[in-house]
Amino acid sequence: MIGKDHTTKEGMQLAIEIETLYRDKCAKFKKEYKLNFGVYFTPAESLCFTAMNRFKEKYGEIKDISDHKYFTNSIHVPVWKKMSPFEKIDIESQLTPYSSAGTITYVEIDGKGKDNIDALEDLVNYAMDHDIPYFALNCDITSCLDCGYNNNEDFDICPKCGSTNI
Repeated sequence: MIGKDHTTKEGMQLAIEIETLYRDKCAKFKKEYKLNFGVYFTPAESLCFTAMNRFKEKYGEIKDISDHKYFTNSIHVPVWKKMSPFEKIDIESQLTPYSSAGTITYVEIDGKGKDNIDALEDLVNYAMDHDIPYFALNCDITSCLDCGYNNNEDFDICPKCGSTNI
């Protein structure tokens, strides 16, 4: 809407305005209609992929809007933004208080990270210290789709069966 996302000061200000509007409208409708309206922040990956494809069919590819494989949903930092897991938590935790029905924050870590228990514990504690109510870690693991071999290292050819179906 303004050419900046919520990883910038201006983008965050707009995001807070939008999330305040959603939260307040849901509270109003909940009271008025006696139904359980709420704001739920979810990545909804499948929806974001489908929505992007439909958007591209109708409007084509537009720079910085539809030039990715999927939309970034909710309060999540766009996955193409390069930052540390701690920076991602810092940004998303500013918006989690506007949810009235639940939220999830997750961070991506490389496959080797899953074996560093101290680092994983530091991330979980950092998220909890920032009032992240639901936190998840996604570990990058490369897998052969033919024989099932997987490894923390990237590979283009399976070292077990030689397949390129990775």
